[in-house]
Amino acid sequence: MVTTNDTGSTPLANRRFATQVALITKLLRKRFDQRARSMSLADGKPLTRAQWRVLAAVYVREGATQREIAEMLELGTVTTGQTIDRLEAAQWVERRPDQADRRVNRLYLMPQAMPTLERLGLLDDRVDQAAMAGISAADMEQLTTLLETIIANLLSAADETEQQ
Repeated sequence: MVTTNDTGSTPLANRRFATQVALITKLLRKRFDQRARSMSLADGKPLTRAQWRVLAAVYVREGATQREIAEMLELGTVTTGQTIDRLEAAQWVERRPDQADRRVNRLYLMPQAMPTLERLGLLDDRVDQAAMAGISAADMEQLTTLLETIIANLLSAADETEQQ
């Protein structure tokens, strides 16, 4: 008899590596989203995935343009712009004109965004901890090493493809 896991998908023994990685990514995102919904913008609406992703991207690349943030997140510029509009209305992000090119606006965090970013960071830590429950430090170190090797292999393969 073939059994499925608790997500109702492919039996555990028959999963391929890429499928496992995709499922882990999906579950991590879902769990983080569930917790992030408890936070809200000034209008009382819950913080969406797009909003927290853009907020985090602006934190990481403060001073970036809307286009740069969109590329970083692999989102459309219109979608990113609408999300930034909402974050700007909530006074979490502000657009400032570029000193060298008046057609360009750069994105900066407002002080009001910092408590939410701190909470998002804490949520991220909790999600990671829950995902790693029951895994020894040695196994985690080995898994991290293996994942880094896979990343390097994929980057190397991408470089080889580009050179052809």
